[in-house]
Amino acid sequence: MALIHKNDTTIAAMPLAEVETWLAEQEIDRDTVTVEATKAETRALTRQTIADTAGDSQTLIGTYGDAVTFLLVETAKLATAINGATTIAQIRAAAVPLATALTPLAEAVEDGTVQLAYRNKTGRQDASLAEIATRIGLVGSVFGEEDE
Repeated sequence: MALIHKNDTTIAAMPLAEVETWLAEQEIDRDTVTVEATKAETRALTRQTIADTAGDSQTLIGTYGDAVTFLLVETAKLATAINGATTIAQIRAAAVPLATALTPLAEAVEDGTVQLAYRNKTGRQDASLAEIATRIGLVGSVFGEEDE
């Protein structure tokens, strides 16, 4: 349950997902109140917002799977070409296909058209990398336990 405070007074309590609608209905300016919610409520609302705007979990997994597959194949092609290169010109030529493919994405990130979750999460990149390391470690430990 989220609590809505105005000055030092609690004026309402409701599910976090309903707060913005309620404020609009009550004609209360969002900047004049504070909303207190648990971390779990905030995370649930964030996940629902992601599902509503970017796609459900299966869609997101598919998109990330496409991204990982693209990077794996294109990096393998780049590594193979660099490995066979004997001149700087050949190394530069090997980088052209991947650079060409990724330049529009890099430019969209640079100009702010594309926002990156790992840069926008609370704690930014450092927190995202710590979370990645934690999850990788937890999954790895499950496999380590199988060997015992």
